[in-house]
Amino acid sequence: MEVFIRLVVFFLLLNGFMANRVADSLIQKSCKENSRYAEPYIYKFCITSIKENPESQKVRNIDELTVVCTNSAISNLTKVKGIVENIINKKKYKNKLSHTFLRECLKLYSEGYELLISAMKYLKTRDYEKFIGNMAKGKPRACEMKFNDDNHQISPVKKENDVLFDMINIPYYFCFNAHING
Repeated sequence: MEVFIRLVVFFLLLNGFMANRVADSLIQKSCKENSRYAEPYIYKFCITSIKENPESQKVRNIDELTVVCTNSAISNLTKVKGIVENIINKKKYKNKLSHTFLRECLKLYSEGYELLISAMKYLKTRDYEKFIGNMAKGKPRACEMKFNDDNHQISPVKKENDVLFDMINIPYYFCFNAHING
């Protein structure tokens, strides 16, 4: 009986170790392909941001990895939206024009959230083209563009929007490279 218990424990440990190796290999391979034509920081950012999510260690294929990354992007979008709501509620904006832009950004974040949720549904039904379309529309660049035009306004969430943009790009390109471009 003791031998049987030891075999079971050994098998479970080995299975967990192998699962982590499969996930790590998939993450590294996917991030490498994803960052081939991108800025140099993207590869490291890709791996780091994915591994921050414990669910990433359970993935077995590119679709599971894309789901984990999309969930992380949705979570990050919600966080950035909360930061902007806090700035507005505590009146930490610099002037009336910034306040107007931040209100418009909140609308964009709400729309982006709905698009990313819809994208997730498309991913789960393997409608990859609609997933790609919704992910592309869910990016927060329009918010940043309002601040960075000729009006000399600086976004109080520029850094957060840049991270969010990259986090949305990760699952977008995973799916694109695996199912559209591949």
